[in-house]
Formats: sequence, C-alpha cells, structure tokens
Amino acid sequence: MYIDGGIAQLFGYVNDVLQSIIVIFGTAVVLYNVPRLSRGSVPRSFSALVGLVVLIYLTELLVSRAIVPDSTDSLLRLGWIGVAMVPAAQFHLSDALLATTGKLSRRRRILVFVGYLAGAAFGLTGLFSDLVVGPPSPLAPTPRLTNGILFPFFAAYYWSVAAGSVYNVWRARQRCLTTTTRRRMTTTLFAILAAPLGVFPYTLLVGDPTADVPLFLWPILIIGNFTVSFLFAVLTSQLVYFGSVSPDRVVRVRLYKYMARVPLAATIVLLVFVLVSRAPPVFGLPNQVMLGFAVVAAVMLVEWIIHQYKRTFERAFQLDDDPDVRRIQALSERLLTTSDLKQFLESVLAATCEAVRTPTAFVASLTPAGPRLEAVVGPLEGLPSVELQKLSLPVSGIQEETNGEDPVDNFFVWGDYWIQPLYNERRDWLLGILGMRGRAPEPDLTPDELELLTRLRVQAAAALEDRLLQQEVFAAVESILPEITALQERRSAATFGGLPVLMAQAPVPHEEILQDPEFSNMVREALTHYWGGPKLTESPLLQLEVVQREMGDHDNNPVSALRAILAEAIEQQKPDGQRSLTTTEWILYNILDLKFVQGRRVRDVARRLAMSESDLYRKQRVAIENVARTIATMERATVDESEGSVEQFAAADSSIISD
Repeated sequence: MYIDGGIAQLFGYVNDVLQSIIVIFGTAVVLYNVPRLSRGSVPRSFSALVGLVVLIYLTELLVSRAIVPDSTDSLLRLGWIGVAMVPAAQFHLSDALLATTGKLSRRRRILVFVGYLAGAAFGLTGLFSDLVVGPPSPLAPTPRLTNGILFPFFAAYYWSVAAGSVYNVWRARQRCLTTTTRRRMTTTLFAILAAPLGVFPYTLLVGDPTADVPLFLWPILIIGNFTVSFLFAVLTSQLVYFGSVSPDRVVRVRLYKYMARVPLAATIVLLVFVLVSRAPPVFGLPNQVMLGFAVVAAVMLVEWIIHQYKRTFERAFQLDDDPDVRRIQALSERLLTTSDLKQFLESVLAATCEAVRTPTAFVASLTPAGPRLEAVVGPLEGLPSVELQKLSLPVSGIQEETNGEDPVDNFFVWGDYWIQPLYNERRDWLLGILGMRGRAPEPDLTPDELELLTRLRVQAAAALEDRLLQQEVFAAVESILPEITALQERRSAATFGGLPVLMAQAPVPHEEILQDPEFSNMVREALTHYWGGPKLTESPLLQLEVVQREMGDHDNNPVSALRAILAEAIEQQKPDGQRSLTTTEWILYNILDLKFVQGRRVRDVARRLAMSESDLYRKQRVAIENVARTIATMERATVDESEGSVEQFAAADSSIISD
C-alpha cells in the first residue's frame, strides 16, 4: 500500500512538472504573439486558444497545491471558464485559417460570435451556479468538479463545435494548392485536436467523485499531457507563419531563438528547482542555499550554451543553412563601420607621426559634398580651416600638379602641412588626402622614411577604397530593398491567397510616400538637414519620381537633387513684389529661407521677423505643410507627365507597326 502511494505521489509530481511546462510554453507563445495581434485573425484566435489552455492547466496546477477547500472550488470554477471557451476559440481559429485561403463566409463569422456567446454562457453558469458543474466532493483525495444537470448539453456543444472546427481546417487543406501550404495545413489539421482532447473534463462523465485517481490512470494522464504539449508545439511552429511578411526562414529562426531563450530556459530552471528542493542536503548546507546556487548556475549555463553553440544549433535544425544567408552573415560580421574605419586610420596616423617625427597627421576623404575629415591624431594647429565645410583643397589642383605622373612620391605643401593624395589601387581615382604637419618648409624625408610612409599611405587608401565599395553595395541594396519588401509581402499574401492576390496591382512607392501620414514630417526633417545630415541623405523623399528625374542635372547625386526640389518648393512660396521682413504675405517664405536655407538660429530668425519664438514655431509648421503640398503637387505632375509620355510612345509605336 505504501509502495502504491509512493508511486502515485511520484506520478503526481511528474504530472505537475509537465503541466508547469505547458503553462510556461503556452504563456511564452501568447507573449510572442502579442506584437503580431494586429497582423490578422490567425494570430489573435490562436493566442486566445493558447491563453485559455494555459488558464486551465494553471488552475489545475494551483489546485494541487491549495490547502483551503474554498480556494480549491474557486480555482476549479475559474479553470472551467477556460474549458467552456476553448471550443469557441478553436472554431474562431479554424474560420481564420479557412479565410486565409480565400473562402470568406458571413455565416461562419456569425457562428464564431454565437460560439463565443454560448461558451461565455456555459462558463458563467458554471462559475456562479451548480447547473453545469457542481462543487468538488470534500471526500475526494484529488479535488475535481462534479457534473450538473446541464453538463450533457455542454458536452454536446463542446464536441459539435470541435468537430466543426476540424471540418473547417480540412476544407482549408483541400483549398491549398502548393506543396508547402498543403503540408502545413495537414499538420495543423492533426495538431488542432490537442485542445479538445486535452482539456475536456472526462472525469465528469462517469465515476465516483469521492474516488481517487487509479494508479493505472496516472501514466495515461502523463502521456496525454505530453501529447497535448507536443501537438501545441507543432501547432505553434505551423501557425507562426500566418500574418508575417518576413521569409519563412526568418520567421523560423526568430521563433526557435525565442523558444530557446525564454520557455526552454525557464523550463530547465524549473526542473532544477524541483530536483534541488527535494534533494537531501549536500555538504551540510541548507536546501535554500543550494537552491539559489543551482538556479543561478542553471540560468548562466543555459544562456552560455545557447550563445556558444548558436550556429551549431542553426545548422543542425537547418534554420540558417542557406549559402546566401551564410554570405550575408559573414558580411555583417566583417562589416567596416565608421568607427572601425576611424580606429584603423588613427592607428595608421599614429604610425605616420612616429615614422616622420611629426606631432599631427590627418586623413580626409573626398566626397561629392566636399572633403570630409575621417581621422586626426594630434592638434590641428595651423590648418587653413578645421571646419569640414570650409576645408578647401581643390581636387583639380592635385591632379594638375601631378601632370599625369605617378603621384606616389609627390608631396604638396599646404600651409604648415605636407599633403599626399590617396588613390585607389589602379591610380585612376582620387579617394582622399593624407596630411601631416611639416617639420620643415619643404619635404625632407629620407629614403627609409619615404618607404615607410608609402606603405602607410597605401593602407589608408585601401581602407577608404574598401569603405567606398561597401557604401556602393549598401546603395545598391537600398535601391532594391523596397522591391524586395514588396515581393516578400506579396509572397506572404499569395501563399494562401492565390490568384486574386497575384493579380492585384502592386502599390507604387511614391504613392505610399505621398499618402503616408508622416509625409509632412519627412519634409520637415529633410529641411532640418538641408545642407547635409542623415535626415536628408536617408530621407524617404529620395524615392520620389521628381527627385529621380532631377538627378540628371546634379551628377546623379540624389541628395543634391532632393535639395534642389526643396529649394524649388521653397521658392514657390515666395510672393510677388519686393521682399519684406515685416509684411504678412512674406512671413512664411522668410521663415523657410532664414531658418533652413540660411541656417540661422530660431532666436535670430524671430528677432529679425519681429515675432515671438512660439509664434515662429506655429508659422513654421504652416510653412512646412505648404512646402509638403507643393512637393506632392510636383510629384504627381511628374508622374502624370511620365505616364503621358509612355502612352504617347505606345501610340506612336503601334502606329508604326500598323503602317
């Protein structure tokens, strides 16, 4: 008898741990889906279903630890609400899955609403009365609710709605055309059985409410809970793709990483907690001390394993095993950032100062906007201009003085500095300049110093060239990124949408920008960095058709083209007549010109226009909105002109063919 009681107690502990695991993983799934709730009805309905299952298992877990009979009854009835609502949530999920295949039905939507109403009615009836379920028997060793007079009606509702859910998923599977979607829906068809099979209160159908759970039923309960957890894991892995525009590979990687770092780590910590708390004392230390050390060690060990063997796990589970992905990962790991370039150039400059015995050296790159100081070692004293915008070393001056000769050994005296040009590997592209404070009026380097300096100069030029090539790669990626994003969105929608989605007209990028509620804010940020800055160089306005057309007049520089469009839009705000700083009709133009074009401070602009700063900000908002409307008008006119040209060309082409 004692052996049977000990085995039953062991089975009870195992069942509690398994229920805890279900609660942990279920809660993690709901939290994972919280940011995705707005992406469709599938994530919402699935989160509702998992949340109800978590409520049921959590209350059962708490009941096994309750010591007050009243709390046991309250917890069981709270869990009953989850049991009553599970069929409705499952039917909602099946309707959402069927709708993704293009099979929309108003009648099914009504049935979903009716199902939730019926589930809420059964749940509230069981919570506040004994008509559906009654209180647990005080003589039962394992507390559980008893059946009421309306329980058979609930059972009929439960299994009929569950059967309807399975039928909807089967219909969705029949409508899938591709191999991937059909396989995914087939797996979902079997996995969706986890909820009705796992949470239905079978003990209320037959049996003595005062009897304990027989010993032979414990393995069945454990296997059943394990099956439920496995099926829900499979269901999660299949339904996570719905509502996501990212590629399946990215979705799969994110899910597995999240599961490894959150629920799996929490489960391992839970197992360590249970084992250590029930183990005998070690080294004469209290269990509380050992428990603290064990939990901390488990957390650290799990995180270390995930961090150390992340790539191994990704390869083993084929998460990121695509060669293209591996190349992108290698590129990201070896990326030459601005800080990396500066750090390397500072090392080169420090070595230059040591080799030439000079206190100061610098490297400046030559960009379309002018020279840009990349790195400096030592004080910049005696430099003609420290400010980047005023650094004026003409590129043509270097090229003219070389006269087509090899510029390796050539120096140019610039103030107190010796300057050497930095060319690319083929010596046909001037990348920048290497400058150092001269130790004499004219360069007087020895052959050994010249050799060392040549090697350092080559390394600095190679770094600038690599960064330039990398920027060209980024520019190419950024140019195709909108098309890739649109393709991924259409791929995701067409997975189950089929022909209607594929035949839908793709949105035009410029229309998305013009219709964006933040369009005026885009214009404001571009004006803020009118003479250069990330808000101008990375502005979404660069994608506008009017900017693309203007690039031809600005050496194919999109930033200069956008600045020209902004200037033209500002000029269109200028009233007729002679300019005045006080008249009302000139206020908006004056604000735009003084604040953004001339770059004056707010206080100076307000003083010149004889207004308060708060009034200036109000007028500035109106002026920016006017500029935004002007740019939108210019964009639509450009698009209409382009479409008209295409139509004229097509008409002319057809007339030539007909002739």
